Amino acid sequence: MEPSHQLRPEGRRTPALPQDKDPAVNHLILNQVLTLFLLMAAGLGARRARCLPEAAVKGLTDLLLAFCLPMLVFTSFLRPFSPELMAKAAAMLGCSFLVCAMLTGVGILLYRKAAPERRPGLQFITAYSNSGFLGIPLLAALFPEYGVFYGAIFGIAFNSIVFTAGVMLFAPRGARPGLARVALNPVILGTVAGLLCFLGSLRPPEAVTSALVLMGGMTTPLSMLIIGAMLAEAKPRDLLGGRLEYGVCAARLLLAPLLTLALCALLRADPVLTRVLVLLEALPAAALAAVFTEKYGGDRAFVSRCTFLTTALSLATLPVMLELLARFVR
Repeated sequence: MEPSHQLRPEGRRTPALPQDKDPAVNHLILNQVLTLFLLMAAGLGARRARCLPEAAVKGLTDLLLAFCLPMLVFTSFLRPFSPELMAKAAAMLGCSFLVCAMLTGVGILLYRKAAPERRPGLQFITAYSNSGFLGIPLLAALFPEYGVFYGAIFGIAFNSIVFTAGVMLFAPRGARPGLARVALNPVILGTVAGLLCFLGSLRPPEAVTSALVLMGGMTTPLSMLIIGAMLAEAKPRDLLGGRLEYGVCAARLLLAPLLTLALCALLRADPVLTRVLVLLEALPAAALAAVFTEKYGGDRAFVSRCTFLTTALSLATLPVMLELLARFVR
C-alpha cells in the first residue's frame, strides 16, 4: 500500500472517520491482530520444539534492536519533502512528545510500588503502544490522505522517548545509558538519518532501499517470535492472567487513549491530530516490552502474558475507541 503524501487542503471539512460498525474496519483490525497471534504461536512452537534455544532468543533480540528496528524507522522517512507539510508535521511532533511524556509519567506513578521484577514491564506497557505494526496499516485505511505520514512523525517522538526514558525503566541504575550512548543508539541514529533524508528529499539507490526495507520488515516477525518463545515458559492456564494483568490491560487500552483525548482537548489540537494520536494510543502493548525484558532482565513470562492479553482484548476496545472518536471529535 503506497502512502499518500498530501494532506487535505486548508478550509476543507475534515474527512469523516469510519464508524466501528464498518465491516472493512473491523476486518482489518481482526486480520492484523490474528497475524500477531500466528507469529507468536510460531515462536512458542519453535521454543517448545527446541528449535529456538535460549541463546538464539537473546541473539534475535540483539539483532532486532541493533539492525532491524533502526532500518524500519529509517525507511519510514523515505518520502518526498513538501513545505506545506512542515507546519502540520511540527504540530504533530510537539503533541506526540507531550503524549508520550505524559503516559511515561502515568506508567511510573501507577506502578511505582509494584514488585521490582514486574515494575518496568507494567510501566512500559502502560506508556507505549504497538504503534508500528498495528498502527500504520490502520492509519492508512482510516486516514488515507494523511495517516501514514503522521504515523511516521509520531514515530520520531515515540522512538526518542522509548530509547531514552523507556530503556531507563528496565536498565539497572548503574547501567543506565548516558547522553552520548543514547545519542548513538541505532534507533535514534536511524531516526536522525531518516529525517535528514526526508528534509532533503534524498533516497538511496533502489537496491539499497530494497535491502533496508526488507531488513526493517523483519521487525514485527522477530518481535512476535521472541514474545512467543517467552510464552513457552508459561503453563497454558497462566496465559489467562489475573487482576494485575487485566489492570495493566485497562491502563493501556482504555486509560491511555482517554488521557490522550483529554490532553488534545486541553491543547485544542487539530481534530486530525487528535484522531491519529488517540487511535495510536488505543493500541495494545508495544512488543518492545518483551524485547527489553529479555535484554535487561525481569519477569519475562509475565510481560509476554500482558502483551498477549492486551493484543487479544484490543479486538473489543479498538472499535469502542473508534466510535468515541467518530462521535466526539469533529
